[in-house]
Amino acid sequence: MKRVAAILVALTAAACIFTGCEPKKKEIKSAKVTQQNSSSYESAIKECFNAMNSNGGGKVFYSYMYPDAALDAMKQNGDFDSLVDTFNQNQQENLSKSSDKFAFGEIKEAKPLSEEQVSGVKKYFAESSEMFGVDIKESDFDVKEGYEVTYSYTKNGEAASDETVIVVSLNDEGWKIITR
Repeated sequence: MKRVAAILVALTAAACIFTGCEPKKKEIKSAKVTQQNSSSYESAIKECFNAMNSNGGGKVFYSYMYPDAALDAMKQNGDFDSLVDTFNQNQQENLSKSSDKFAFGEIKEAKPLSEEQVSGVKKYFAESSEMFGVDIKESDFDVKEGYEVTYSYTKNGEAASDETVIVVSLNDEGWKIITR
């Protein structure tokens, strides 16, 4: 019996070699699904902040949070629309419970990323893409520019708090933001 099983495994492996079959992997270069309109890291952070604090900002929010290959995989798997809908519904519910108005303040500090931080960003995007079935290695990401940015925001016109995020220009996809 072991001998028959070994022969079957060998035949299957040989068939795969000759027919060129291998597990299907998602393309790294995917259809452009980005919804962002930012040409600078400052405007990217502001646009993402506004998407997080308004009704209907789910597509913009996700376009900043994930690499395009992961977004494309979400669309292909049928997950993207439901994630956006859930985000939008939660935001609508949260915003309806409060009359507070949040507004982006100003960039207080922007420090270029260290090599260690860039490595961490690549690892983060590879792992977050993997959750959606995308086989991307850290080395597939090109961080063209990156900053650790602290910005302020207001609540009802008054100074509220500061937030720190990582913002990177990733591959040819535009800006991506990692919140803490």
